[in-house]
Amino acid sequence: MLFATVTDVTIKKELDPFSHVRDAYEFHVFDSLHIHLPYPVSKFLIIILLSGLIVAALMIWLARKAQSGEPPRGRLWNLAEGALFFIRDKIARPAIGEHDANRYVPFLASLFLFIFLMNLFGLIPFMGSPTAHIYVTGALAIVSFAVTHAGGVAAHGAAGYLKTFVPPIHLEGGARYMAPFLIVGMAALEYVTAFIRVVVLAVRLFANMLAGHMALFIILFFIKMVSDPAYQIDIAKGHDWLYWPVSLFSVVLVLGLSLLEVFIAGLQAFIFTFLTAIYIGLAKHPPH
Repeated sequence: MLFATVTDVTIKKELDPFSHVRDAYEFHVFDSLHIHLPYPVSKFLIIILLSGLIVAALMIWLARKAQSGEPPRGRLWNLAEGALFFIRDKIARPAIGEHDANRYVPFLASLFLFIFLMNLFGLIPFMGSPTAHIYVTGALAIVSFAVTHAGGVAAHGAAGYLKTFVPPIHLEGGARYMAPFLIVGMAALEYVTAFIRVVVLAVRLFANMLAGHMALFIILFFIKMVSDPAYQIDIAKGHDWLYWPVSLFSVVLVLGLSLLEVFIAGLQAFIFTFLTAIYIGLAKHPPH
């Protein structure tokens, strides 16, 4: 009921609850400060490029430090190397295996940091959240799909990799005549599942980040609903005293949720990376 009320008011008054998760050609820093961008440069494009450059610079710097053979010094070096070892020991090796894990650690580490940085940029009010847009998460899922199946082809060959999707079925007696039909059906399901995984990766990240930003918008919108005559709901009319308790409640709750969003930013990056590692492991080491 409350969500429906907020939605009705938002539509009627032409507010845009999706402005933070929709791409644009300008930055709204304040009401009086708008930074316009030249087409086709968009807000999300800048955030994505900035995240990519930061990750690339960090990975190149860390690689040069590792080649030096010196022990880690300083907070940044220890933090970066700790994150790299975490991805290797907790994501790559359990999912892909000891033999092939190190080969994919740079990709998985870059993927994790790239998604994490974009999620963090989404917490800055005037920046925007690329990972709350299905096009961005879809592109990330396609990259994951390409790396996964390229690894499978490299390990088994094109024909051999396609055969790994065909499950071995052995039936005895009269039921053995059903084996070819079962094999074809199960193989078709396995091929379809390979593409469904792309959709799952994209939608999971997109939906979680979008839900978080929408929750923050609705909670802050409570202040408008009790104070601004243009958006005020009936229950708040004539009760001006509601402004302070509702404002305090909204600000405290948004602050708490924003801190939680920092954790969620890392958690969603971890889940996306871990699922990608699992899919790579299944491609290189099929269960049958």
